[in-house]
Amino acid sequence: MRSAPTLSYCAGFALLAWSWVIHAAPPGAPAPAPPPPTMNPSPFYQGGCGQMAGNPACDPPYLRQWESYRDVPFHLEQHVRESKKMDQEYAKKESQKIIDDLSVPCELSDADRAGGGKVKVDGRMLDVTVYEASCRSGTGYFLVSQPPQKSLAISCFAAEARHASDVAQGVPPDQFTCTLSGYKDAKAMAASVLKGAGTPCDVSGYRWVGVSYKTGTEYSEVACGGGQGYVLEIPRTGLATQVSIVGCQDAVKEGVKCNLTAVTMPVTLETLREAVKEHAPDCAPAQLRYIGRETQGRRYVVELQCPQQPQSVVAFIPLEGNSKPFETVDCSSAAARAIQCKLTAKQ
Repeated sequence: MRSAPTLSYCAGFALLAWSWVIHAAPPGAPAPAPPPPTMNPSPFYQGGCGQMAGNPACDPPYLRQWESYRDVPFHLEQHVRESKKMDQEYAKKESQKIIDDLSVPCELSDADRAGGGKVKVDGRMLDVTVYEASCRSGTGYFLVSQPPQKSLAISCFAAEARHASDVAQGVPPDQFTCTLSGYKDAKAMAASVLKGAGTPCDVSGYRWVGVSYKTGTEYSEVACGGGQGYVLEIPRTGLATQVSIVGCQDAVKEGVKCNLTAVTMPVTLETLREAVKEHAPDCAPAQLRYIGRETQGRRYVVELQCPQQPQSVVAFIPLEGNSKPFETVDCSSAAARAIQCKLTAKQ
């Protein structure tokens, strides 16, 4: 695993988290600042999709297929385990095959048969066998053998999230529960993952965040005593060492926001556009240029062009509970404050 500051998933949200103190004269006027980076989109579906397993319109295909096994009599009420060593070794052998075939990020520690039966999938009756596998990283999976179709792997985190979603929606849930690892729920499993990675955390809370539709990466949030928090990033495929633990503040840069741990949200160009829309609903700026931030008033300063105005204006935007007023001035008034307009005038 890699440490929290090291991020590899995607470029993440670009920041305007500049605390640049602007010292241009006269006092209170903003000095020029480098242009902000561009903003990459969130890894999740738009419109709230991907935030919770169990929404068929949003879930990736493998989670929708997992739903097919809900009503199968797997004899999982007591989570039957075969006691014979031969059966357990066979389960480990078959589990390793599925892990290798699917490139599941799991260094197999133990495995056992969780159940099986006839399942109708895509109009065909398949002979399905489900194994539970525990991994040395502390994670776990349900591995589904369903020849001739491709095998399926569902993490214990995703399986529990699906179960909780079914309960919340009043749908009879499946009986799958990961117990092979010795941990009773996803919270305990997350604590094991953190401990195995050498990340100190007295786990006080756990939350399933969702699945990236684009990459299949699973995200779970863990809150620690003392106000710290982390996001567990488990890739759909890859090496076991690619399971990552990212601090909540760094996860924000990837578009993943912790809810159990307080974080400072970055200010982006989109944040400033939304603020302009809130304070000046008649202006939907075709162009917006970040200038800087006031030294004293701490308002964000941008130049923008409103469709109904031939010339650009300069806006002073209060954010983050700033009690200063929202203000716009024309370019000549802005020049008196040592601010130069640069956007091309509307012809």
